Amino acid sequence: MPADVLVTDAPNQEVEEAREQPPQPHRPIVDVATLERAGLFDWTRGRSRISEEFRLAQRQLLRAAFAPTAEAGLSNLLMVTSARPGEGKSFTALNLACSVALQGDHDVLLVDSDAKRDSLCQALGLGDAPGILDLAADPSLDAADLILRTEIEHLSILPVGQERGRSSELFASREMTQLVQRLGRRYSDRLLILDAAPCLSTSDPAALAPIVGQVLFVVEAERTQRDEVEAALDLIQACPLILLLLNKVQMSTRYTFGAYSNYYSS
Repeated sequence: MPADVLVTDAPNQEVEEAREQPPQPHRPIVDVATLERAGLFDWTRGRSRISEEFRLAQRQLLRAAFAPTAEAGLSNLLMVTSARPGEGKSFTALNLACSVALQGDHDVLLVDSDAKRDSLCQALGLGDAPGILDLAADPSLDAADLILRTEIEHLSILPVGQERGRSSELFASREMTQLVQRLGRRYSDRLLILDAAPCLSTSDPAALAPIVGQVLFVVEAERTQRDEVEAALDLIQACPLILLLLNKVQMSTRYTFGAYSNYYSS
């Protein structure tokens, strides 16, 4: 005897539930033109002194980040900072990230960790976008939902976020420490570049220094004073490996590539 077949005009439950789901917010892709307005060098011009400098610098950084003995969640965390504003740290962070991404061996997550008004994300038009500060303030948020892709393959960006009024509190919090370490482990195959505020402007770099594996410290040639460099390095000496990069050098034929050096904190 055939089974009874019930016919109903009730809508399919799964279809009805799908209709009730709110639309997903549009997540913009950061285009190259926007990156260039924020200071990205024109990497389509082929070999140049600037591009070669960045390629040389990145080799040492990548060796330390992904060595066989590297500690996942630490070595792949790189903070870029300086002593004073205007020395070129954001320019360095952005172009270093692009250089590594274009090489193609590693993905790069560029994290804006500077809560000042003239931060990288302000230049990118992402000043109102949620980001790392919001993740520290609200553990229920997922970083994957806030990371933005760019037109450059292998390069993505995590904005600084909307909780700027609490930045000093949040950067010094245990939640931020755990968040950064968690991001480093979760994206252990990526180089995470934290574009932090200048050391002598806020306490944020000093709070981040103990939880990153490397610091790239940008020094403006013929402007930054020795005592400023020494004072800033004292604040971030908790990081085991600090690399100094001399920026805005007036080049001549007597200069060679690789205007950077190591500083190992004791």
